[in-house]
Amino acid sequence: MKCITVLYPSKDNDAFDLDFYKRRHAPLVEDILGPTLHKIEVRSGTPGPDGTKPTYIAVISIWISDWEGYEARMKVRAQELIDEVPLFTKAMPLIQIDEVAYDSAAKG
Repeated sequence: MKCITVLYPSKDNDAFDLDFYKRRHAPLVEDILGPTLHKIEVRSGTPGPDGTKPTYIAVISIWISDWEGYEARMKVRAQELIDEVPLFTKAMPLIQIDEVAYDSAAKG
């Protein structure tokens, strides 16, 4: 399993629209990825104990169970996701792809 982490910086990004992301963009991710998607998590950054802004206004984890299937689907429809980015943020995200080395939920 792989996990794609998408980090939307809070600096210079006050216009990030979390409601749009949850209502429209996350479901689009689900539609495009179909059965290759294990799950998607959308997290909203919260202020630190001293009230400072979080480093990231949103952190998205996209868990992929079938990487080859993911690549095939993205080859066809990735542009749809890219085209939506300006509709909910003014800052391009940082993206990291990881191989899941340990998953406590998978124990058993």
